[in-house]
Amino acid sequence: MKIEWFPGHIAKARREIKEHIKEVDLVIEIVDARCIMSSINFLNEEIKNKKRLIVVNKIDLADENETKKITKSKLKELVNGFDGEIVFLDSRNNNIKKDVDKKIDILTKEIIEKNEKKGIKNTIVKSMVVGMPNVGKSTFINSYVRKKVNKVENTPGVTKRLSWTKVSDKMLLLDTPGVTVKKFENNDVGLNLALVGSINDDILEKQDLSYEFFKKVYKKYYKLFIKRYKLEKSDENSETIDVMNEIAEKNACYKKGGDINYDKVANLIINDFRKGSIGRISLEF
Repeated sequence: MKIEWFPGHIAKARREIKEHIKEVDLVIEIVDARCIMSSINFLNEEIKNKKRLIVVNKIDLADENETKKITKSKLKELVNGFDGEIVFLDSRNNNIKKDVDKKIDILTKEIIEKNEKKGIKNTIVKSMVVGMPNVGKSTFINSYVRKKVNKVENTPGVTKRLSWTKVSDKMLLLDTPGVTVKKFENNDVGLNLALVGSINDDILEKQDLSYEFFKKVYKKYYKLFIKRYKLEKSDENSETIDVMNEIAEKNACYKKGGDINYDKVANLIINDFRKGSIGRISLEF
């Protein structure tokens, strides 16, 4: 399943990010815990000389054992030029500020000390928040600032322009639209991003997407599927189509005349995954 999505507003956003990057001291990059390496932003060249905090968001939806495998040292191996900090959180939790501030203090200590030597006592740190569409940038900002400052929707492309938010007398945040690339390095990256909702659903064939989802994760997480959908015929070795048929039967996903409505089944499965209703599932393992 080949997936590409690079609309005009994303191309524009990438240009604007590149223009504004020189203004900031710190880049806060939000990634989805279910596919950390797929959702790490492809802006390495633009931000390689900036202090960088990677926020692994939506940890409540991801397989905890898989998330634990991603350490700071592992990121240094996998992300070219990464020499920053990493924090794991659920941005819907309003108590994230303390953990984030600890990491930001580490990253900005050198900047503040340099300014103090120059006689600048009250340094205002300028930070840019970047990430793929729908990884939770706006939710992160709202929780971090502890007030609703950005529109939040579970849809890629809600943030259309760059906007500054005052966090405190010591920090400004520049929110940016979610950005992707013209071409993903491999089909698996595009698939993972489509599954977590970072790609516009309007360009996707949900039946194909749900089929690929099963092929990817069912063997590892089949017990979660059996529990969620109360499956009786399916087991670890069941064929994808057989599992989908049983899910259809259990959830009355039929057309008029009694044929299975595979569009309805596909939407049910993908939406359940995105909401975490099936259980904690990671796409990279």
